[in-house]
Amino acid sequence: MIRRLFWVGVGVAVTVVVIHKGRQVVARYTPEAVSERAAAAVDDAGVRLNQMARTFRSEFTTARAEREAELMASLRGELQRHQR
Repeated sequence: MIRRLFWVGVGVAVTVVVIHKGRQVVARYTPEAVSERAAAAVDDAGVRLNQMARTFRSEFTTARAEREAELMASLRGELQRHQR
């Protein structure tokens, strides 16, 4: 009798755990959850793309200014040589 009661209790406990985990899985893969995750992924990609664009612009501006300074220095040197 006690053995049967023990196994009934184990069966009830396993059933509760399976139902609880099953509901979590179903909630995770419902269209609402999927669309929320997709929206979050798009937002994240947008933030990363925006950051990359800012970094590119900053590095490009710096490189352009450095190259412009090099060219101007070279041009000044050429002008000074021709003036002598």
